[in-house]
Amino acid sequence: MRIRLRQFRDRLGLTLEEMAERTGSSTSQLSRWEAGKSNIPSERLPMLAQHYECRIGDIFDDDDSSFAPLGPTLYVRGPVEAGLWHPVDEQPDEDCQTFTGRADVTAPMRDRFGVRVQGESMNDAYPSGTILECVSFLGGAEIANGRRVIVERINIAGEREVTVKEYHRDDQGVEWLVPRSSNPNFQTPIRADQQDDDIVQVRVVGIVVGSYRPE
Repeated sequence: MRIRLRQFRDRLGLTLEEMAERTGSSTSQLSRWEAGKSNIPSERLPMLAQHYECRIGDIFDDDDSSFAPLGPTLYVRGPVEAGLWHPVDEQPDEDCQTFTGRADVTAPMRDRFGVRVQGESMNDAYPSGTILECVSFLGGAEIANGRRVIVERINIAGEREVTVKEYHRDDQGVEWLVPRSSNPNFQTPIRADQQDDDIVQVRVVGIVVGSYRPE
């Protein structure tokens, strides 16, 4: 009989330390439970099922056919926040948070990545701290109305702003990037073809295919 706690934690994109804090357990005890090296007290099972977001029976389920396949490990490449400018660079893999992506996405691994939402520019859809699973958008294909997209703007100083917006194309073919925010400062739609004086490039760089919310 297999212990599947680690698989459920990976799906949530949480580290062992984060899950230990969430469950009120020590990292060493939680590690032993996940590895099946220590018996889990029966009175702790309801709490673990709640925080690992599974059923109690799934923790010990030995029927592989009832457990959906896990997706690949993906890297959180950085924050997305309107108004936050930073140099155009990427963290090395070893410095990035990881999470488990969807198993049914067929895009090449080089085109799959994660970002972390910061701020309030899309908080009606994605509260701050939400991890977004994305597929790179390379142009050429049409984006469906209502899809959430990752948008990159580069200014004349070579700094990059990355944010998430909802994509819409109107009857005249004009592309709009629409926020979904409770903050009045972030409720104005943006025309994708209009640039500020200090902006040299605006482009969609990713399509959101999944989201993972914090508690």
